[in-house]
Amino acid sequence: MKQGTAYAKRIRQLHHELLKQHGKPPPVDPGDPIEQLLISILATDCTDSKAVAAYTKLRQQMVDLNEMRVTPAIELAEMFASSLPDAEDKARRIVSVLNDIRRRQDTLDLSFLAQRGRREARDYLESLEGADRFAAARVVLLCLGGHAIPVDNLTLYVLRKEKLVNPTADLAEVQSFLERNVAAADAAEFVMLLGRFVSLHGSRIPVKKLPELLALSSPAPKPAPQSKAGSAKGKPAPKAESAKEKPESPQPAPKAEASKAKPPVKAEAAKTKRQPVKRDKATKSGRAQEDAGPAKKK
Repeated sequence: MKQGTAYAKRIRQLHHELLKQHGKPPPVDPGDPIEQLLISILATDCTDSKAVAAYTKLRQQMVDLNEMRVTPAIELAEMFASSLPDAEDKARRIVSVLNDIRRRQDTLDLSFLAQRGRREARDYLESLEGADRFAAARVVLLCLGGHAIPVDNLTLYVLRKEKLVNPTADLAEVQSFLERNVAAADAAEFVMLLGRFVSLHGSRIPVKKLPELLALSSPAPKPAPQSKAGSAKGKPAPKAESAKEKPESPQPAPKAEASKAKPPVKAEAAKTKRQPVKRDKATKSGRAQEDAGPAKKK
């Protein structure tokens, strides 16, 4: 990240200030990995408390996760649409991720991830249809004890707005930046405190407009690079003209004329040399005939 050292200092200051304001948050019950994955999907761009409440409501109306898997996404969305943003999208993601797990494992169970390496488990979670980097990071952090810091669009927007990260940084870049600058031992604590900070500064932000707001908060390309690009585009024109002018330069013509003029000179010289030889032979033959003539008469 550009100016990463300066932003890392601001993140450390934020962590320190949030600890002073709210104190150390209580540890989160890790729960079952697959349930935490579903809660993480619901928690995208909203508070953890709302996500947990919505998931509790879903479980109360479903016999088990398999029933949730086969329930149409529209029906699932109706169960928590009044309390969570993007209800239809989250419902579709829940159905997709449950079906993908069932397809791969032949059961709705992710407890085997505890036996895998943290990197391998994270890659598996990110590869699930309906999951994303945010949901995978939450499961790794809260259930598997790994070093991960989830970042969604709302978190990214608030961090940009409060000038805590570079305004051009995207989700993946900010997530990697935070994981490098927040120690593994402090990651869960930092994430809980950061959630409160985002809830305070992003509660009135319309989630549906987040992509548009993120595009606006990210500065447009600077005019300087554009002018350089324009000047770079303008440079080939003179080069092309100079390249065209080279064939038209008068220098090749004299060389060609000189090379063409040389053969006739050699040819003429050759002819002049041969002519005396022919004349000598003719004179010799003529003289021979004259000498022979008088001999015959005698």
